[in-house]
Amino acid sequence: MHDLSHRQQTIVELVHQQEYCSIDGLAQRFDVTTQTIRRDINELCNLGLARRHHGGVGLPTTLNNRSYASRSLTNLQEKQRIADRVVKAIPDGVTLFLGIGTTIACIAERLEHHKELRVVTNNLEAAHILSQFSHIETWIPGGRIRTNDRDIVDNGVADFFAQFSADIGIIGCAAVAELAISDLSLSSKNDSKPQEYVMEHKLSEAKVSQAIVAHSQQTWLVANNTKWQRKANTKVVPVSYFDRVFQSGKN
Repeated sequence: MHDLSHRQQTIVELVHQQEYCSIDGLAQRFDVTTQTIRRDINELCNLGLARRHHGGVGLPTTLNNRSYASRSLTNLQEKQRIADRVVKAIPDGVTLFLGIGTTIACIAERLEHHKELRVVTNNLEAAHILSQFSHIETWIPGGRIRTNDRDIVDNGVADFFAQFSADIGIIGCAAVAELAISDLSLSSKNDSKPQEYVMEHKLSEAKVSQAIVAHSQQTWLVANNTKWQRKANTKVVPVSYFDRVFQSGKN
């Protein structure tokens, strides 16, 4: 690692564990002033080890997601609490679409006691978990496995989901971003309307999530609060498209 102080190294570790840390929280943790923390953050950002946010610091911007193993340990208790609420809301006897991501895998772990479920998923970790439950019918698409992400998002996956009609489609995301979407009928870009969008890192990921949304009677989004502090550049759909949004402490 770069020639960092012990405090800066710890900040980097905390950011990778939590995805976001507030300046006030870091100042209290290290018993230093917020100005000291801001100087640390500035240096880390200049080195490309972190990214500034209003009031805090998060993971550096990247075109690729972190490894599944790394993500599965980040904010694990928060993801498990979200999964508990989601599973309680799923009735027996439905067809589910499950998208990619570690929170989705947490949901799959908790479906053991549901009856007469059909699950369609491109999330191989979720499929592996569900394959242990003989009473749950599980469908997966064919294609190239992304070993870093434990899923399949090739071009044929969106078409695979389109062959089914789900009662509930559940997706996660890389980030949630407020974007200024211009109305071409307006005379100025200054008249653009901010709207929250679900975002992914790659177009292939976004297309699969769009297919899940398009072919589900109800659509649910699962996203812990750090997703609002992260950055990704491929649009999926506006948050307003979802019937329910399950996030930390809310549903």
